[in-house]
Parts: sequence; C-alpha cells; structure tokens
Amino acid sequence: MCCLVSSISSTGIKSGKNSSTMLRRPLPFSSSFKYRSPSFAFVKPRGALTVVAYQKLQKRLKYSGTKKRDSPLVVTVEPDGSDAWRLEEVIDLLKNGAVGVIPTDTLPAIVCDLHNKDAVLRLYTVKEMDAKKPLSCLVPNLSAVTQYTTGFPTSNTPGAPNWFNIVRRLVPGPYTFVLPATKNLPSQCIDFMSGKTIHRKSVGIRLPADPVCQAILDGLGGALLCTSVHVPEVLSADTEVPDVGSILEAYGNKGIDFVVDVGRRVVVESSVVDFTGGDPVVLRQGQGDVRVFE
Repeated sequence: MCCLVSSISSTGIKSGKNSSTMLRRPLPFSSSFKYRSPSFAFVKPRGALTVVAYQKLQKRLKYSGTKKRDSPLVVTVEPDGSDAWRLEEVIDLLKNGAVGVIPTDTLPAIVCDLHNKDAVLRLYTVKEMDAKKPLSCLVPNLSAVTQYTTGFPTSNTPGAPNWFNIVRRLVPGPYTFVLPATKNLPSQCIDFMSGKTIHRKSVGIRLPADPVCQAILDGLGGALLCTSVHVPEVLSADTEVPDVGSILEAYGNKGIDFVVDVGRRVVVESSVVDFTGGDPVVLRQGQGDVRVFE
C-alpha cells in the first residue's frame, strides 16, 4: 500500500532547449521501442515526458556511485538468517542506490532506500508502474513507525482499545497498517504528466516477521520502499513464491541490482488494516489474524 516517491524536478525536466523541444513534440518511438541505459531498461515508454524524465535520471545515476553490473547479484542465504553476514554486500548496494528483491514473511519485495530519490524512480521503472501508485514501507521497528506516521489512534474513553499495545503484540508479522503520514515521509512521488510532486497523506507500514528481511533493515538502519513481485492470480489463498530463476527472468533485464534467495516457500498475502479514519478498517484479510480489528 502506500508511500512515495521521487521528485525529479531537480533534473530540470521543464528547462533547457532540448527538453522543451521534446515536450512540445511527441517522440517518434514505435510500440516496440526499448530504452536501454547503463543501469536499467525501460520498455514501452508512456509519452515524451516519461522518456525525458528517465533520460535526465541517467545523468544523475552516472555520478551516483552505483556500479554497472552485467547481471544482477544473487545472494543465497539460509531462511533463518543464520548466515546473515552474507547480506553485507546487499546492504552496501542499498545504501548506494540499488534496487533489488528481498524476502519477506509474505511475497518477495522489490525494494530500495526510501530516502534515495533516484533509486525510488528506478523502482517504479523496474515494476513498470504509474508513478501515482502508492507503495508500502518496510521498517525495522515500531520507533520507525512513529517517525514516518502519526502513529496509532488513541482514545481517552474508558474501555477504548489501546491500538498501539494491540499492534505491538502482533508485530513483527504479516500485516500492513495504513496510517496518516508525517512530514518526515519523503515527498518523492512525481506525476510524470504534470511534473508536480505528489504529497502522500497516508502510508502503508510493514514490520515483516522474516529474519533475513529484518537483518537487511537492521543493517540499513532505515526504511525501505517496497512493492511485491508479480505473481499469477491463483484460486487458493496460498501462493508459491517465484524461484530466483523466475525473478531474474521477470526483472533481470529491467534494472534490478540483486536478488536475495532463501529458497522456495508458500505464503499468504499480508492483512491490510486502515487506521486513517480513527477506528480500524480491514481492507484485506490475509495471513495475519484480523479478528481483533473487526
């Protein structure tokens, strides 16, 4: 669910002779055109503004310190995180603007550093999403929840639930909590068609109960922006996580820098609970028990 993402106004998308020319006239690209860069490939550009934005982005990425890889790095670790030292290179990559795939207690997530604007823009490119689409944040602890949101609602009414204490007993776990955002949430989402920054009023927060994911968050010392990898729709609630080969086939040529592989597993989507209206509203019942919120 929600969070978001990068202002590219600093790239000068509306200034400069070449940019103005491109904005006035549609680019003569065919539907099969593939824009390739040193860092990632963008398939089927959706209009001149989007193409200009990504061309400008490449100039920033050139000096960002992110090194080009011939193919994504694959790091295999034990599901219990007992060899978490293997994740040191992944953590360093994330600190330097990388985009990659890591495990969670539900579906694997495509992630990047929440505070790195170039990385956020690349994440949207990898998933080929509309830049207006809100995503979620992975955070290491409840203290980070209060950093980016106003927290869980409280009430002075006798007998009213203490939602913070209730949530504290449930996390880490397979829940996404939608909470009102604070000014600490980076304003990093750009509407490519208008060039305006999108300020989010709410954000989805996750504290996954996965030791490998937790080790990455602890090593990074901050939050990750995330979106789940795509999986085909299935009839049952259980979903088999794509193996590393399937992930590389789907995203390897779109700009991901690494994949953390913990082997095959079957998972259920997270439960989503919205607190933005005060009282909790269950938006999706998944793996997490939501009876306490109903």
